[in-house]
Amino acid sequence: MLALCAAAASANEARPDEPRTDSSAATPAVDLKFRDFFTMPIGPAGLAPSARLLSLAGQRVRVVGYMARQEQPAAGIVILAPLPVVLGDEDESYADDLPAATLYVHLADTERTRAVAYVPGLVSFTGVLQLGATNEADGRVSFVRLQLDPESSRALAIAR
Repeated sequence: MLALCAAAASANEARPDEPRTDSSAATPAVDLKFRDFFTMPIGPAGLAPSARLLSLAGQRVRVVGYMARQEQPAAGIVILAPLPVVLGDEDESYADDLPAATLYVHLADTERTRAVAYVPGLVSFTGVLQLGATNEADGRVSFVRLQLDPESSRALAIAR
């Protein structure tokens, strides 16, 4: 996975089948998996956040997934999904195939104006989990977000 606090060159040296990790050691983070986002099976009322997801709101979590490849990514935001996804914003507009369990990763305020380059393969992000419907800069509405700390945000914006 992407080493958020290491140089881009060292991040590319990791074996492709092993996740590159975030070396930020501020506060220990709890691992959160995409399968923990919603209650399964899906009920008649649709998706419902899981008790685990709700219990981690406001805490430091680590999520491993794939960056969504976008034609024109919004500045300061990365979309993380449980599987590789390509978003063709111009042709398909918002009729894309994002899975329900999708995480919006927000860079710190100091890096919000920077676009983040696509990184293939598994990546790991650690930050504070935020929940609730929010209109995103790309026009979508997110329910699950991760707020990166300034150090991780800087490293991610530089590692392109």
